[in-house]
Order: sequence, then C-alpha cells, then structure tokens
Amino acid sequence: MSKLVLICLLVISFLLTAQTIFVQNDEQLKSAVNSASPGDTIVVRSGQFDTDGSVTIRNNGTIDAPIVIKAENLNGTELINESYFDFRKCSYIELNGFIFSSQDVTAVKLQASHHIRITNNIFRIQETESVKWVLIGGIWDDPNALSHDNKIDHNIFENKTYPGNFITIDGSPDPVYQSSQRDTIEYNYFRNNDPRAENEKESIRIGWSELSPSSGYTVVQYNLFEDCNGDPEIISVKTCDNIIRYNTFRRSKGTLCLRHGDRTVVNGNFFFGEEVAGTGGIRVYGDDHIIYNNFFTGLAGSVWDAPITLTNGDYDGGSNYSKHFRINRAIIVFNTLVNNTNGIEIGYTNNGKYSKPPRDVVFANNIVCGSENDLVKIITSPVNMEWNSNIFFAEGTAGIGVNYQSGEIIEIDPELEGSGNLWRLGEGSPAIDSATGDYEYVSGDIDCQMRNNLNDIGADEYSSDAVTNKPLTSDDVGPVDETTVSVKSKNHLPYRFTVKNNYPNPFNGVTNISFSISAQMPVKVVIHDFIGREIEVISEKVYEKGEHSVRWTPRNVSSGVYFYTVHAGGKLITNKIIYLK
Repeated sequence: MSKLVLICLLVISFLLTAQTIFVQNDEQLKSAVNSASPGDTIVVRSGQFDTDGSVTIRNNGTIDAPIVIKAENLNGTELINESYFDFRKCSYIELNGFIFSSQDVTAVKLQASHHIRITNNIFRIQETESVKWVLIGGIWDDPNALSHDNKIDHNIFENKTYPGNFITIDGSPDPVYQSSQRDTIEYNYFRNNDPRAENEKESIRIGWSELSPSSGYTVVQYNLFEDCNGDPEIISVKTCDNIIRYNTFRRSKGTLCLRHGDRTVVNGNFFFGEEVAGTGGIRVYGDDHIIYNNFFTGLAGSVWDAPITLTNGDYDGGSNYSKHFRINRAIIVFNTLVNNTNGIEIGYTNNGKYSKPPRDVVFANNIVCGSENDLVKIITSPVNMEWNSNIFFAEGTAGIGVNYQSGEIIEIDPELEGSGNLWRLGEGSPAIDSATGDYEYVSGDIDCQMRNNLNDIGADEYSSDAVTNKPLTSDDVGPVDETTVSVKSKNHLPYRFTVKNNYPNPFNGVTNISFSISAQMPVKVVIHDFIGREIEVISEKVYEKGEHSVRWTPRNVSSGVYFYTVHAGGKLITNKIIYLK
C-alpha cells in the first residue's frame, strides 16, 4: 500500500470516528481534555465556569485531526476565580472562544508543547499582583523539553494593571537556554496596559536575557496595540532571528525594543503617537538588525522613546546578558518619519553609564520631516555611520542636526500627501525613483505594493497597485465569530478568504498550499525567505470562488524557514513553511 493511500485512509478514519463532546462542569472538562481522540471537539457550556485551579492537559491531536476545546458560543463561557489551562507536552490542540476573567493566574500555560492554537479568546485577568497572562515555555525540571510552532491569534488582551506580560515567550532553563521556536502572534488586539511600571510590564516579551543568544524565529504580525503604556518596552525582543511586521501602534508609550539578541527584522509597522507624551517607535541593541518600510507620525517621545532610538551600549560582546549590548551593523532603510516631536536620536549615554556608541550603522533611503526639534540628535558620535540618499525636510524651528556630505542627505520637500495621519508620496515627489543601494529584501513597500526597478525613497512606493497592508483598527483584529455567518452556501462554497496550513509541513519534496475565496478574484501566492525576500511567485491569476490548492516544489533553495503569502481581495494571509532537504 502506498504512503499516500495510507495517509488518506487514516484521515478518513479520523473523520468517521471524531466526536463532539459536550461538558457541563469542571470535572467533565478535566476528564474530556485527556480522553479525547484526535479530531474530537470538546464544547464547554455557556455561562460562568470555575475549574478551581488548573485544567491540566497531557493529550495530543494530529496535524490532520487536532483536538478542539471551544466555548459553546463565542465568548459565551467565562472562566473565573483560579481557572486556567495548563498544556504539558501537548500537540495539535486548539483553545477557542473563552473569556478569561480569572484572578491572579496565568490563564494559558504551554509547557514543552507544540502546534497549540490559542484563538478567539478574550483575556481580562483580575489582578492584585504581578502575573503573566499567556506563557509559552519549557518545563523547569526537563531542560531538553522544548516548545515550538504555537499560534496565538485573534484574541483580545485588555486592562492590565499589575506587572507581568500579556504574552510571554520563554524557553528551556539551565543548561540548555533555548527559546521556544517558530511561534506566531497575529491578529490580536492589545489595549489598556496601565499604569506604567519601571520594568516587567511589556505587552509582549519574547525571550529573556539568558535565552538571548538562542534563535526564536518568532513572528509577531498584524496586531493592534492601543494605549499600551505599561513598560518602556511595548514589545521586548530578547532572542535572535525574529520578525516583527505589519503591526499598528496607537497612543502607546514606549518603543518596540530589540533589547537582546541579533538579526531581527522589523518591517511594515505603523506607529501613531497622536501627540501623546512618551510615545515612541523602535529602539535597538545588538547586531545585524534590519529595519525597513516602517511609518512613524505624531510621536512625542525622546531619549529612550524617540521614533528611532540608537542609544550607546555598556557592553560589546560576552556573556553578561543583563547588559545593554552595543549596536553593530544595523541597517535602517526605507522608513518614513513625519510630524514627530523628535526624529532620530543617537548615542544617549544614560548619564554617563553607557560608553559604547553605535558602530557600522547604515541609514539609507529614509524620509524624515519635522518642524519642532532637530531631525537628528547626536549625543555621542557614532562609529563609521553611513548615510545614503535620505530626504530630510526641516520646517519651523527644526534643523537637520547632523553634518553630511553630498548624496548622504538631500534637503528637499518630499511632497507627501496626507490622508488622516497617513502620508504617502505625491505624484511629483522627488523621492520617486531616487533610492540607491542594493537592498534585495525590500521587494515591496509598507502597503505591500511591489517596488519598481528604480525604488522610491521612504516607506511608500508611488503605485496604483492594490494596498494590502493598512493601519489596523479594532475591526481587523480580535475574535472572529464564524457562527454568525453560514460557513458554506448551498454549493458548499466558503463565505470568506481563508488559507489553510500547508501540508505536509515540514516537507522535503513538494507541499500543497490551500485557500478559499468567496467570489471570483485575482489571487497571488508568493514564497518569501526568512527576512522577507521574494523567492518565487508560484501562482498569479484569477480564480473562481471556492476552494483551491497550489503546489510548491522548491528549486535551488536551502533547507530552512520560509513564508508563503496569499494575496486576495485586498487582503493577505501569511504562514510559515519549513523545507527540509
């Protein structure tokens, strides 16, 4: 019997034997989650639910038949008192549609688990002390047990008042010190993280100091942060090789901070300060980060919280991971800064405590406009900083703030056109076709429009193509109630644009990418490498409404983590894909 036939028979067997299990109380729930078989759905009654502590899960679904634990009605089941879920060495389980109003507990804990999906929930933990709300990590007494490939999507996290994080990604302890890997945080709504704490109140923390040499490969994308003021670091990145992209920050004091680790990519994010004091953009430490296609406006922070903040470091290599590592070889290109109180701040010494200025940093093809303070503030001169083809436009009391040579900075009005707080290139902008340098990973702009052979300066490429990445609102994130719309029509056609996980994944020959559309429309399927460079367009044509599948057979690429993006109907959905030769 062929392997394919065997797999098909197993899938059919799972579908025929899968059960829907209704539970009415905590004892039934605790029993059901560990006796369920792959493909089973556990439905938890509506109303308040008190599990009197942990619902500990030690069960496994499969890639084709996950176990689903869901509320009877979306957000109709409320977990109270000390109720929480503890996944221990679990896999392929989905937790869907609950309200977590528990008190002083980590509501969802993933210990050495993989392919767990936390989706469509509302988290509003009642706090009287410091607590992390969702935690992904290892097991304290088994350092070789790792978490990986989990997803946290379409949730609301709101009203945090004490230290701790909305989401914490940890890892395995001494002596392994490995972060959880390849986790995805997307389409979540983070709001109202107040009041400010000096430390340990980040909305998302990825890793911790001792984990920072390890690679997390975490992707944080399409999330909305509003009034997230709990910590000077809204997102604190403390591992290597992550991607932070396509998020929107509104009125959030602090920065997206690359606090520890190397080689993280930050692209396509929107930062709207709305003139709120302390609102910032991106702060950097460490080596070889790439920051491009980001948009900053209305930010009123400075020192730690400028739109782009490059402070000095107090350490330059070694194993003291509590230090602030010197910035080396950061590439900051194709960003747009408009109408902020400050612009780029370089070399802050923290009252003389930090003596190692940024080194070998590239600023190229950025647009910086302002009217209050200098567009660049140099506190300590950087070492071997390279400026190329940046457009600076200082009005009012602002100045440029840095000496420059011809070709490094062009003082000219970029002729931006505004719509609300969003500014793009006008038809006659001198930024059009004026970028220089070879940055092959910048194949598109902040709108996810393709760039031409002659790229434009700034985050925006002047284009009439469809805009598929836009500033997010509350309508774009948080729980999705699929029960309010008929999932299938009489012709069994999907009611919306969806993309399934590719199968198989990981794979070593060919993999299938499946998607559904609710009407005839153009669809484009693109493969990107880990830092966002386009590898291959595997399909680009008009599809009829319904379910479709395309195949990717890699050629001349190495093993590793890739991404596939499906563009349809003005939207795009991106998933990870792992190729093993």
